[in-house]
Amino acid sequence: SYLLTYYIYYIYIYIYIYILLLLLLLLLRSSTSSYVRTSYVRTYVRTYVGRSVRYGTYVRTYVRTYVRTYVRTYVRTYVRSSSTYVVRTYVRTYVLRTYVTTTTTTTTTYYLRYVTVTVTLRTYVRTYVPLRYVTLRYVRTVRTVRTVPYRTVP
Repeated sequence: SYLLTYYIYYIYIYIYIYILLLLLLLLLRSSTSSYVRTSYVRTYVRTYVGRSVRYGTYVRTYVRTYVRTYVRTYVRTYVRSSSTYVVRTYVRTYVLRTYVTTTTTTTTTYYLRYVTVTVTLRTYVRTYVPLRYVTLRYVRTVRTVRTVPYRTVP
């Protein structure tokens, strides 16, 4: 019965180590290939009404839309253990920001006999793509020295 208890104890230890290794593997896999995507859209509308000597009564409407997309967290780590091992960590951050600005200008001019209405639509699209690439490289070389035994010549 002592041997049976001994074997059962070791079986539990092996199962416990196996579960720990599986959890560690899942943790490493999720940490090296994870990425986060976040995007949002915001729209601002502004309207101005005014009078001027040149244009008469005018109405200006500004519609500005912000579209921002963030793609982040792309981390990979490579470890090779030998006489020379290299640890490389790549961190890439992609930030894509697009600004869409639409300006609608409606100008109404009053004269003696007629009314002139001018509508101007202008759209500006600006896109900023800053790309950051950070590389951390650590190289260590272990040198091996061979020793030759000293031999005397008779």
